[in-house]
Amino acid sequence: MFKHKFVVLLLATSSLVLLPAQLVTAKQVPAPIKLIKVYKYQGSVQCQGGGVPLVQMRRQLVKAGVKVVASHCGVDGLMYPSVCGAADGKINVFTISQASLGKAQAKGFSLLKNLADAQLVQCKL
Repeated sequence: MFKHKFVVLLLATSSLVLLPAQLVTAKQVPAPIKLIKVYKYQGSVQCQGGGVPLVQMRRQLVKAGVKVVASHCGVDGLMYPSVCGAADGKINVFTISQASLGKAQAKGFSLLKNLADAQLVQCKL
């Protein structure tokens, strides 16, 4: 009978000793990274094209310390009169972490959600 009580007591105290050790060694799960989309006008114009290519604009962000997750071509969704030399509404869109927004804004990028009618389009080579 004495052995039985000793074993029960030993098991009870050992579980109390192990519990704090398990709590100390538990790994915390990092918070998920919130991604956002930013854009910048290419600077191209009707009939002439031009502007800053997607790859070059991506380099601007990377050089500023922004990790770019994805890149897309887009249009702002606004209407423009058909006039050679006028703006064409083409934008470059980048997916970045929200933590990098300040760096992107310092380079002239804005939140895509501010362009309500913007759309992603196939990049033209």
